[in-house]
Amino acid sequence: MKYRLIIGIAIFCIALSACKRSVSDSQTTDLLSTATIPQPVFTPVTAPTNTPAPTSSPAPAARKLSADQALAEGDWETAVREYQAAKDFSTDPRVRAAALLGLGRVYLAAQDYEQSAAALTEFVENYAQDYRLPHAYYLLGDALMALEKYPEAIEGYTKYLDSRPGVIDAYVREARGEAYFAKGDYSQAAADFGLSAEAGSSLDPIFLKMKMARSFSLAGDQNAALVLYDQIYNQTQNEYTRALIDLRKGQILIEQGRIEEASSAFMDAVTNYPQAYESYSSLVALLEQGVQVDDLTRGIVDYHAGEYGVALSAFDHYLQNNPVDPATGHYYNGLTRRVLGGYPDAVAQWNEIITKYSDHHLWDDAWEAKAYTQWAFLDDLPGAIETMRGFVEKSPSHGKASQMLYEAGRLAERQGDLSLAAELWEKLAVDYPGTDEALNGLFQAGIANYRMGNFPASFNLFQRYFTLAVTLQDRSRALFWIGKAQNAAGNLESARASWAKAAGVDPTGYYSERARDLLDGRTPFTPPQDYDLVIDWENNRLQAEDWLRNTFSMDSQADLKGLGALAGQQGLLRGLELWEIGKFTEARSEFEELRQLVASDPIQSYQFANFLTNLGLYRSGIMATRQVLDLAGMNDATSLGAPAYFNNIRFGTYFSDQIMALAEEYNFHPLLLFSVVRQESLFEGFVQSSAGARGLMQIVPGTGEEIASRLKWPADYTEEDLYRPIVNLKFGVDYLGRQRELFEGDLFAALSAYNGGPGNALEWKMLAPDDPDLFLEIVRFEETRNYIRGIYEIFTIYRFIYNRTP
Repeated sequence: MKYRLIIGIAIFCIALSACKRSVSDSQTTDLLSTATIPQPVFTPVTAPTNTPAPTSSPAPAARKLSADQALAEGDWETAVREYQAAKDFSTDPRVRAAALLGLGRVYLAAQDYEQSAAALTEFVENYAQDYRLPHAYYLLGDALMALEKYPEAIEGYTKYLDSRPGVIDAYVREARGEAYFAKGDYSQAAADFGLSAEAGSSLDPIFLKMKMARSFSLAGDQNAALVLYDQIYNQTQNEYTRALIDLRKGQILIEQGRIEEASSAFMDAVTNYPQAYESYSSLVALLEQGVQVDDLTRGIVDYHAGEYGVALSAFDHYLQNNPVDPATGHYYNGLTRRVLGGYPDAVAQWNEIITKYSDHHLWDDAWEAKAYTQWAFLDDLPGAIETMRGFVEKSPSHGKASQMLYEAGRLAERQGDLSLAAELWEKLAVDYPGTDEALNGLFQAGIANYRMGNFPASFNLFQRYFTLAVTLQDRSRALFWIGKAQNAAGNLESARASWAKAAGVDPTGYYSERARDLLDGRTPFTPPQDYDLVIDWENNRLQAEDWLRNTFSMDSQADLKGLGALAGQQGLLRGLELWEIGKFTEARSEFEELRQLVASDPIQSYQFANFLTNLGLYRSGIMATRQVLDLAGMNDATSLGAPAYFNNIRFGTYFSDQIMALAEEYNFHPLLLFSVVRQESLFEGFVQSSAGARGLMQIVPGTGEEIASRLKWPADYTEEDLYRPIVNLKFGVDYLGRQRELFEGDLFAALSAYNGGPGNALEWKMLAPDDPDLFLEIVRFEETRNYIRGIYEIFTIYRFIYNRTP
């Protein structure tokens, strides 16, 4: 499944590049000599006319370009239809070849590997002189690999290496090594992995050496594997990699009859890396060899492996037999009992540590575990508050004391005791001045008093918060809420004066923008009355280049259109080739290394930004553009005064055809949707978060499955479909629209539901039903607060850039 996913993602990248080229599909070198940015076109949806005049079918070359666009958008059906038409009806061999290669790509992305292999085979048999022949060989290798036709896949990768040597050898040898490995030819696999590790690339050499060592072992060269495992162990600090090495070494040593050395390797894993699952396998191996492992170590390894029943027995036995480290035993005993649902018994275990082992390094962790269990599992908020306050009283100078007191205030607020919450938060400023919790505590105390209707007290607290605030966001936040408190108390003139000050503190920052909205009488997310997404890219580019020459004292005749010295960079050549064959993640790594390499050079950053944006790698293009403005000494606010070209890239209207259509279908303003997509993914459709959210609008698989079921689309839905822009954008806008409907048009609440879940958003909405500003501060997830603020800031910038209101 993972292999198929990588293929699917990669095809988007190929198509994104292809759809920006001319009909003739100019060769790779053309991309290195031009940096033209395609003009986003806004095509409004109009009412159908009565009877359209008949038109002739599009020319095959145009249909090929249409297919490229469809492939980039993840519209498999349209892409296949258009490529097939271009292939069938074109008399130009270049168009026919490009269409045939496109068919191979789209079938590969759609996981129709038989059709993909057939199309690519037809290409290599009929277009042997085409410059894209090496790419076809590689893609054919991928298709055959997915079909488990390993010898044929090896042949495809080999023909790529023969026809295009010295560019991305490391990556192709890794792919061929995987094919050899799957075929069972471990010696050849080891050779390819070794050569891959030695070649220049952004690949992780540790990962490649691990593959090489495993191949040595399976090929029967166990001594070579042991030597390599020892080298890797000393080169890495990754605990999971070290645990795996210990396991592999132990298994080899057992086969060699070196039982004592094997036991030593297994014991290293279970003792030093108990959280790694491989350490559980090492534990099993030790027990099978009759090696004694103490109950505490066994229990910890079992706990991390999810073997909770066995772990609990080990901890109980350990604690009953004169334990050397009883505190650790009680701590993990408590964690295990909590997982098994024994919450009171878990608390009792942590109480043992709290009362008897105050000098132990897990003493503070025991307090935290107890408090968390009381409120999250036992629904005992008063008990949790008492626990946290008890910790502060017992150890007021502890490094976690201010954090525990702040969290106690959070729990008091959660249970509705705003008076107690305000008291605890305000106490932080007195007892723990200078800490982050003291500053945040003053603000939260102000919000609590505001919610209670005690506006003079909230005003004073916000004033104190302003006095201590250092960052622009904190200072504008303080002034904004000073104004809110004044306004609530009936002092409108003073409130407007405070908001005017707030508006000037942090231009482009959330609180300054909200203050400006209040001064102008705008409701949140008010769009411009008139806007225009059509951009004169060529004229804007010329203005930007004049600005560059003046700002950085360049020769007035300096050519900025191409890539200059970047064109010869090996990282760029590798990245472009990887992009062309669909290894997008690796291509991005190569490009990102190069982007960071030129970060101090405004001209090369500019040239690279053009190249990346034209290629379709929008995230990296946006970041390279920002580098130029940073080097010009511009901050977030002043950068909006830079030539329009830079801001049209940074706040682009990418995927505009789909977004505009969805905006009309779901009655959203398109600038809001562009803002959400930018916040979610920076327009990178192949990105996946650490939480598993995927694609342009970061849809998690569970939500995607629910939406697909409800919409009954797309057919045969799988999680990989979330990487298809046409699917992800539809799902994201549909889900956001449902949240907006749930919250009766409240976009703050809808966005909080999109990010933090509708159940949480409903709870927050009940606490601030009519005040979006108060709602934002009540949101209990910092990530969600930042999410809403971020989208608001981005939307305001989009409104500024594309506003055409007289």
